[in-house]
Amino acid sequence: MDVTLNTKKPLARTLHTEQELPVARLYYMDNLRASAMLLGVLFHASLAYSPLMHYLWLTADTQQSVLVDVVAWFFHLFRMPVFFLIAGFFTCFLLEKRGAKKMLGNRTLRILLPFLIFLPLVLVATGATIGWAIQAVENPSPMLALITSFSKMPDAPAAPITTMHLWFLYQLVFFILLAVVIYKTVGFKWLQSSLNKAPLLFVAAFPLLLFPALLSQPIPHPAPESFSPQLWSFGFYGLFFILGVGLFKSTGFVDRLQPYWPYLVGAGVSLYFVLFSMLPETVAIEAVMSNGTGPELTATHTLEAVLEAYIAFFMTLAVLLISKKYFTQHSALFRYLADASYWIYLIHLPVLFIIQFQLLDVSWNMWLKLTVSVLGTIAIGMISYLVLVRWTLIGRLLNGTTKRFLFLVLVTALMFLNTGCSISLTRNHYYFQPIHPKQQASKKYLKLKPINETRSDETAN
Repeated sequence: MDVTLNTKKPLARTLHTEQELPVARLYYMDNLRASAMLLGVLFHASLAYSPLMHYLWLTADTQQSVLVDVVAWFFHLFRMPVFFLIAGFFTCFLLEKRGAKKMLGNRTLRILLPFLIFLPLVLVATGATIGWAIQAVENPSPMLALITSFSKMPDAPAAPITTMHLWFLYQLVFFILLAVVIYKTVGFKWLQSSLNKAPLLFVAAFPLLLFPALLSQPIPHPAPESFSPQLWSFGFYGLFFILGVGLFKSTGFVDRLQPYWPYLVGAGVSLYFVLFSMLPETVAIEAVMSNGTGPELTATHTLEAVLEAYIAFFMTLAVLLISKKYFTQHSALFRYLADASYWIYLIHLPVLFIIQFQLLDVSWNMWLKLTVSVLGTIAIGMISYLVLVRWTLIGRLLNGTTKRFLFLVLVTALMFLNTGCSISLTRNHYYFQPIHPKQQASKKYLKLKPINETRSDETAN
């Protein structure tokens, strides 16, 4: 995701007066999205060695470590909020640049269509992987053993179909529609005003808006994988999405808070250790099945929800500030990871399951298993992206296309080789003006689409 924001109006369309447009390339957003994707693979791989999730995770190993829980659930609190914040930021970018209709068309191609295409494939791949594991794994996890026993019952209930890890795309569709409604009715000036008026007060108060949603969920809060609307997700992830919209409208908000990122990290980490001390050692399957009506509203759970809200917001804001301060330079590795992140996100869970199911029967140290599963999943994702996705129709679907850029380069080269030309640049168009006197007198221009409207906004997920 290489994002270019134009900041000035076009100048005169002549070679002598035209200047290259000033741009702000948001490499820190590339780097942040790539980092969050890597954390996603690490988080899901870590659950196999989590005492808390031992009875619930498909690939749970006999080896466990509380250190895994300390790290994994800390990332869990802000990893997905970061994704929704980035998505809100670029949704507002597209709304401002293209308008609601074209933005919705873009998001339909980049979000809804991949969800509709890949969800059945992911479900089939995961089901096939579990079917293979039932037959092949000699030391199954508690959840795999339960599924095996159910598979032998002729009248066993069918497993519910969920959105699995693609719930992010599913929820994002609703949030985008909500953003369009707000954009068309009241606009976002009120949000811009709220952020600019008193930034520190906003930082202190915003987590209180997240609190009701978290109060309705057990700790740690689950993923909203159901197809039925999850209202608590709107009150938690949806607010981070709206916050991302506000940050696009109020870029000065982040700059004004830049000196405070160490305090946000310190507060977030300190509060997390308090929260972690309140987590159960493990969650039994029976407890999850009996939790259909939601958690009991006790003073302890209320405190847990408050802590979750402040940790999630403080750490989401902190990583954004850190990225903008220290990771603003272009990195070829992170650029590739950012481009590949969508594909890796789509396929990583079935790939991870295949690796970790096999590791259940291997007597390696758990840290070696964790390393192999993380690096193996990322490697398969990156290689398959290069071979199967980057230059194919799948890559065009997920990340937009560079064909217009290549076409522009080709036309430019041909015109220079055959006739020579002068190039006039404006904000919205590239004009190629032949320098032959007769052609010059005719003032005919070849008009092409601009480079900065190819990949910059089409790949902002």
